[in-house]
Amino acid sequence: MSRVEIFLSVLLVGLALSVPRVSESAPPRMLFQGKSIKDSGEAGGTRTAFAIMRMHDGSFAFYNRNDPFGGPLTLADDGGAAHTLLPYLPPRIVNSKAIADSGVLANTQVILTEQDDVKSVYVQAERIDKETAARVGLPRYLNVWIKQSGLTESADPLMIWRGYNGSQMEYQQLPNGRILVPYGSFQPHAKAIPPTGRHRTIIQYSDDNGRTWTESESKLVSPCYENFNGSNEGACEPAIEQLRGGRIWMLLRTQAGFLYESWSDDNGTKWREAIPSRFNTSTGPPNIMRHKNGWLVVCWNNCEMPPRHQGVGVYGGRDALHIAISSDEGKTWRGFREIYLDHRRHDNPARAGDRGTAYPLGAYTSDGMLVVLAGQGEGGRNPILIDPQWIVETKAATDFSDGLKQWSVYTHFGLARRWWRARAVGCALVQNPSDVNANSLHIRKADEKPADGAVWNFPNGWKGTLKARVMIRKGYHGATISLNDRMFDPTNDYGEQFALFRAEIGSDGMLGTAVLRPGKWHDITFRWDLTEGQCELQVDGVNAGQLKLRNPTLNGASYVRFRSAAREIDTAGFLVDRVEVSIEDPYAPACSVADQLMQQQRYVDQMTPLWRQHD
Repeated sequence: MSRVEIFLSVLLVGLALSVPRVSESAPPRMLFQGKSIKDSGEAGGTRTAFAIMRMHDGSFAFYNRNDPFGGPLTLADDGGAAHTLLPYLPPRIVNSKAIADSGVLANTQVILTEQDDVKSVYVQAERIDKETAARVGLPRYLNVWIKQSGLTESADPLMIWRGYNGSQMEYQQLPNGRILVPYGSFQPHAKAIPPTGRHRTIIQYSDDNGRTWTESESKLVSPCYENFNGSNEGACEPAIEQLRGGRIWMLLRTQAGFLYESWSDDNGTKWREAIPSRFNTSTGPPNIMRHKNGWLVVCWNNCEMPPRHQGVGVYGGRDALHIAISSDEGKTWRGFREIYLDHRRHDNPARAGDRGTAYPLGAYTSDGMLVVLAGQGEGGRNPILIDPQWIVETKAATDFSDGLKQWSVYTHFGLARRWWRARAVGCALVQNPSDVNANSLHIRKADEKPADGAVWNFPNGWKGTLKARVMIRKGYHGATISLNDRMFDPTNDYGEQFALFRAEIGSDGMLGTAVLRPGKWHDITFRWDLTEGQCELQVDGVNAGQLKLRNPTLNGASYVRFRSAAREIDTAGFLVDRVEVSIEDPYAPACSVADQLMQQQRYVDQMTPLWRQHD
């Protein structure tokens, strides 16, 4: 090697060492599908181009359901970069005239059997007159159908169940060939009231490749409670996945504060009574999938419903969609990260129809990237591309250099009407007083609307450290900083009441044993350990006291909330410059059925009585 080559090699090594290391895992990217087409058979009333084929080995293929034979599906992200989702459909499927003529691929999800039969399960409406509706006790029929085609011939569409299935979520073929189709059944003449709402979850299965069907004797229900801010539908819209030992695991949408779960030990013939899972939720369906690396992956809305306003319902609880993974068959979980923070969350909402981030459908590409289709309403249902390694990162930081992209700062205000209530942006981005090129978040009470709140999600931690750089301003009225295990709307007082740990900063700047000086940046540090039930509080590196665990959790801390404590107009408020977190123990630990039942009972005892106060 010449001297010049040696010099260049040393120079390149030096340059490489001098460049700060950047995480190789990119945050989730939304892929956009263009203008939606109205389709009442789809969740949220929108038809999407994105579709998946579930292969018999558990992998997936991707295609455009509106043009399934037009080649691989390519979609652009918000920066205009194109992403081609691979693998595409197998050539034998693309070249089959029988499959093309059958229309079997015109569905968001289909399954391909080992015999190269394509199965498509879907809901089809059957309208009935008022007299028939009164007699059968249903507003109309939403029947379950299956469309099937092999490479050389197709079968006539077959109705496998008549009733009311509001939304068909997952269905699968097991390794033994059995096809399982679970769904929520609106019960005739039932009402959306306690004790179990108006749905039961039922399971259909076929052992002869979809020709005949049997309904399981098991009917799964979940409790619901008076004054819930929503419709008490009961147990519905389930997701399933087979575990390594052969047991099948099901998660169900409920209105009980948690997803409920059930298991089958005989390939879906019978199911255990549904019980509360460890996963908090508002009211939205989950998705379960198994990644190619063996992980179990769950997507759901890890959110708390807002309360009613003066007894009138307020649509909510679906502003963020979350993801968690388990590498030990569901014993412990990591992540609890936002993969879809509704890009419309700060806008005044549409006055009718579903909206938000719910109804996830998950898959993975040939290179292992996760793809989750989710969302409701106009412009809301799109695929999200997720790097698996991003889910399990243990460090995160935000400094508002990307604006409010990572934050929720909306507030509800005014009267509620038919599930609608106005929203406005509360907190404001302002010029950082120490750096004219940087932003800070200004949290205050600028008008008669509720005092500002701001919410940020970070990688879940049973044990970890969060540091926030904060400046109080002269004349401000006080603040709270809370750590939470789920998303509460920024100005929902439940977020402070049900925090894991909460620090209060007085109007005099007192924070524990420390005093914050107006106009000066202070580093406030939370070091929490949920095994000990303690959180050490530091200000500028000096101990300022201990915070006791206020509310037990099965999962860990994954949210920080900043809230103005002002009851009257407070234009001074306080500033947040930067927040960073480092997780020492990222695992939500294994918990028992008794633990889950106890956590549900706490919710019933502490949360549901509050609903009456807003009625």
